[in-house]
Parts: sequence; C-alpha cells; structure tokens
Amino acid sequence: MTTLRLFLIASTLGIYASTVIAIAGHGWLWPVVAFNDLTALNWRSQFDFDFIIYLLLSSTWIVWREGATAKAYVYGFLNVFLGGMFGFPYLLVESYRANGDIRKILLGTNA
Repeated sequence: MTTLRLFLIASTLGIYASTVIAIAGHGWLWPVVAFNDLTALNWRSQFDFDFIIYLLLSSTWIVWREGATAKAYVYGFLNVFLGGMFGFPYLLVESYRANGDIRKILLGTNA
C-alpha cells in the first residue's frame, strides 16, 4: 500500500506540474486542442479517444463505489474533466479512509 500511495503522490505532483507548464505555454483552451486532436484521425486521435473511454469507465466506477449519490455524480464529473488531477488524490484519500483494505478501496459503499 505504501508503494501505491507514493506512486499516487508522485503522479499527482507530476500531472499538476505538467498542467501548469501546458497552461503557461499554450493557455487554457484545452477543449479546442482536444477536439482538433480527435478530428485529425491519427495516432494522437487514437490515444485521446482511448483516454476518453478510460475516463468515462473510471468515472462510472467512482459513481458506483460512492453509491450513486449526488456527491458520487460530482466526483464522476470531476474525474471526466480533470482526469488524474482528481482521480489520483481521490484514490490516495480513499486508501487512507479504507485503512489500506483493498476490498474497501475497490468496493466503497458496496463493501
């Protein structure tokens, strides 16, 4: 569990740092860049489409593990639009709430 938590901390710091660098160099208009990448129909399109499906799937899991409450849908929305900037800290916090019990981490309210 310590390795997972260290990985989540490093990943969170990395994604926030790369986001700050991207905003500084290219501005806030990521939807325009993402849409242009998706419509280009190249390898970047394939990667972006794969990532969108992953975000939707992981957000569905978050909503399910949180019991499909209003809070769960907010978390799902944040996960879709923020990706790892939300997902990594979410998993880190949940690992502590579950006291490292992987069953509770995976199942949430369904455990």
